[in-house]
Order: sequence, then structure tokens, then C-alpha cells
Amino acid sequence: MLLKEFDIKKGDIITITGAGGKTSLMFSLARELASLGRVLVTTTTKIYVPHPDNFEELITSDIKIKGNSKNIFIYGEKIENGKLHSLSYEKIFDFKEKFDYILIEGDGAKELKIKAWNDTEPCIPSFSNKVIGVVNLDILNLKLNESNIHRFEIFKEKFKNFINMIVDKEFLVDYISKGDFFKNSSSDDKYIFFNGIDGDNYLNRFSTALEVCNLLYKKNLSYKLILGSIKEGTFFKYSPTDAIVMASGYSRRMGENKLKLPYQDTTLLDYTFEKLSYIPFYNIYVCGREEWVENLSKKYNYQYLENKLAHLGQSESIKLGISNATGEGIAFFTGDQPLLTRDTLLKIYFNFLKYKYITIPRAEGERFSPVFFPKEKKRELLNLSGDVGGKEVIKNSPLISFVDFPNKFEFLDIDTPEEYIFIKSLNK
Repeated sequence: MLLKEFDIKKGDIITITGAGGKTSLMFSLARELASLGRVLVTTTTKIYVPHPDNFEELITSDIKIKGNSKNIFIYGEKIENGKLHSLSYEKIFDFKEKFDYILIEGDGAKELKIKAWNDTEPCIPSFSNKVIGVVNLDILNLKLNESNIHRFEIFKEKFKNFINMIVDKEFLVDYISKGDFFKNSSSDDKYIFFNGIDGDNYLNRFSTALEVCNLLYKKNLSYKLILGSIKEGTFFKYSPTDAIVMASGYSRRMGENKLKLPYQDTTLLDYTFEKLSYIPFYNIYVCGREEWVENLSKKYNYQYLENKLAHLGQSESIKLGISNATGEGIAFFTGDQPLLTRDTLLKIYFNFLKYKYITIPRAEGERFSPVFFPKEKKRELLNLSGDVGGKEVIKNSPLISFVDFPNKFEFLDIDTPEEYIFIKSLNK
């Protein structure tokens, strides 16, 4: 729910800025809030006259139009050339006592998805207590030239190093960090909303958005980050999520350290590390007990944690990882599932952030790794002892999110020599 993700309360005055979905977000919010009270929708710039299905009444200084919705009222100064013109800040403020929620579109972008801001933009009233900046991921791979950018002359001065380049994560980090989504606002409650995580390419967009969020989060910026899709009605808060690779086991059933076994011109553990490098975790930690594991961790710039209590069982790796991790969410990986694909891992990750429950992949009626845990489960995981994994915590959890896959093939792991021979044979 938008209400939950943007932490909207009765009496909020919300201004939406940016490009690529402002109006759609505003009316999605309006429809949700209309079930809770009277909603005023207006603008401090210009917006196209909304369809009657989006309001109960549209009112200007000289007309009143009846619509088909309930509890949504649109006010503007006038309609000209198919656009509703802004009210003054004073008039909007005067409506404060008459409505439970006020939604304001505070930016114009000439229907383009990238913009720069002049000295008077965005138009955010001082009494607006919440600001949402919209970034549309449709701009990924778009060329940064005059045809794609509103106020290009201003843009090229501020972002001159990116002119005629293709939109990528580096540009997005710079654009959001240096952009003026919140200029002229005194509000402490600010959000960046990454819109457009949808369609056949949604996992790639999700991955890029997460990389950007990780980099922004490390800058200690003052706003919250929301990901999703207006089109699909999906919205969820970004939570920095760490991966913990448990690489300090003894492989007793295998008879030798299985993580050191040859696989694809490297070792099983090296192969796992390389695969994880393409998944946008906030940090990656490795719990190990051998020097070669430490050296391999350094190769990938992962944080190595020496597990001096590995002989006490799997729970020690879990506790060691959690005690050092800084992310809010945690995903536990073994090093012996070489068939896992990037898209599968991203799909599990996506569902974890979407619901914030313990998240488990499932196929053919069986549960597999990796398992993602929310921050609320850290204390329970820290209380584990002996050769016990997260199954005890899962068993006591009423809310679990399963991500279903058609078959269990890629979740196969290696516990015996026969399984190792079989998995190796698949690559011949």
C-alpha cells in the first residue's frame, strides 16, 4: 500500500516532483486515500485535465465539473489549452482545514522523463510536509541529449560529464544526489521513488535500482528510497541487504572440503563468489576458517570473518555473520549450489524486499537455499546453538514468503561424491 510505504498520515500535504509518473502517482495516492477521507488534488504548475473517473468534482474560478469518483476534489485556477493551471500557495493553504489530505504536483517536465530545474523549480509550498521525487527507470539506456531532457541548457551545465552518454547507474547516482527534487522544501520527510520496475525486463531494472540505492545509502543522504511500479501497483521500501556465505564447514559426508573442488576451471567457492558479485547486495561477508578462503574473499573484496568456533556447528557461522553485518536484511548462502542463476537470485531478492518476510525458494514441494531473513529475526538467529541452521527460526515464524519455481534442478547442492560427479557432468 502506498499509504504504508510513504508513511502517510491524516493532515499530510504531499508535493510530488521529478519526471516520469508524477501525475499517475498522485492519482494512485488519491484513490487509496479517498477511502480514508477527503482528498484535495491540485498543482503549483500545470497538469492535463484529469479524466472524470479520477475525481468527484473539478473546480476552478469559473466552472465545476462532476466526476465519477468519491472523495477526490480537484482545484485549479483555470483550464486553458487542455491544462489545469495552478492555484496560489495561499489558496492551497486555505483548504488545509477542509481536507484530510492534500496532494500537489509541483513540477513540470513537458512529458519528458529527465529534467533539470530552473531557479523557481520545483514549486513546493513551505507548508508541504512531505515531498516525493519520482525517477522513472524507463530512462535506462536512454541517450542524454536535448531530445530527451527538459531544460537541457540547465542540465548540460550541471551534468556536463554525462552529455551524449547513456543513462546508467553512475548517472542515476549523480542525478539524484545533485538534482533538485527537494529544492525549496523545508520538509524533513523526503522520498525518492524509483518507478518502472515492471515488464519483461523488471529484474534488470530492479538490479540497477538496487545498485543505485546501495550507493546512495552509503552517502547518508536524508531521504528514504522506494522502489516499484505505478503500472503494476507495486511499492516497497529499499532495505540494505547483506549476503553471508557460510564457508567454514567440514564437509564430513564428502570426505574432503567440497568448496575447494574443481568446477568450471575454478573451484566451487570461487564460482559462487563470482556469481554473487553480480547480485546487488549491500555487503557480502564470508564466514571461513581456512587461509585460502580468506585469500579468495580478498580477491572479490568481500569481508572475511574468521570462524574460530566452526567446530561447534553451523549456528556459529550464522551468529558470526549477523554480529558483523550492517544491513537490515540478511541472505544466507552456501558455496555448493553452482547451478543457481542470476535471475533466480534476483527473483528471490525482489520478493524479499516486496514483503519483508522470511523468504524461501520452493520447487516440487521442497524448500531450498538461499534464505532471506528480515532484521526482526536477527535476535532469534543469534540465539541459535550447535549444528542448527535457520530452520528453527523458520519453524517458529507465522509469516513466510515462498518464491515458487517450476523445478528443483538449479537448487541442487553437493553433499556426496556422487552429487559432485553428477553436477560436473552437466557442463560437459
